[in-house]
Amino acid sequence: MVFDNGAPQLVRSYRADLNTVEHLAVTVPAGASTARFQFRCTGSNSAFWMVDQVVFN
Repeated sequence: MVFDNGAPQLVRSYRADLNTVEHLAVTVPAGASTARFQFRCTGSNSAFWMVDQVVFN
């Protein structure tokens, strides 16, 4: 995640198979006016990988 074109910050990293619903809280820096969220898969297996039903409140 990046706030106002700052340095990217890691929110969550997974090291094993996971099939669950998660709710993650993110602290927004004071004065931030924009946010950019990115998702990246770095696995080397042929398993199906997805991010689904992302909601920002």
